[in-house]
Amino acid sequence: MDSLYIEAEIDSPEVYFDPETKIFSISGISHPENAKEFYQVIMEWVDEFYEYMKNKKPCKIIVDMNFKYINSSSYKYLRELLIKMSNFKNSHFDIEVVWNYQEEDEDLLTEGIVLFELPEINLPYRCVSYR
Repeated sequence: MDSLYIEAEIDSPEVYFDPETKIFSISGISHPENAKEFYQVIMEWVDEFYEYMKNKKPCKIIVDMNFKYINSSSYKYLRELLIKMSNFKNSHFDIEVVWNYQEEDEDLLTEGIVLFELPEINLPYRCVSYR
């Protein structure tokens, strides 16, 4: 299966989902003009990856997120993505989510915590600050 790579732009994050290493990374600014269109590509890839992996031995998947800014429409699709990842966990995959945030950005930290505390997500997560 091919990896998914989307280059960062002024209003959209870099996306690199590697099926070999099982590291799914999204980083940067997320306020694309059409969030549905941007995140749809990611959702479809995750669905294909799930189909590809469902009959294979379960493994660990790391979802690494490092947003500098995320708008409300992107947040909605990020929530949907994490719900999809919860389905992997329900299929006995080991999922770990890392929410990276700038040390002084308490708002982004709070947004991450609120997201992970939603009952439909139920994924282990770590919040990691950096300077």
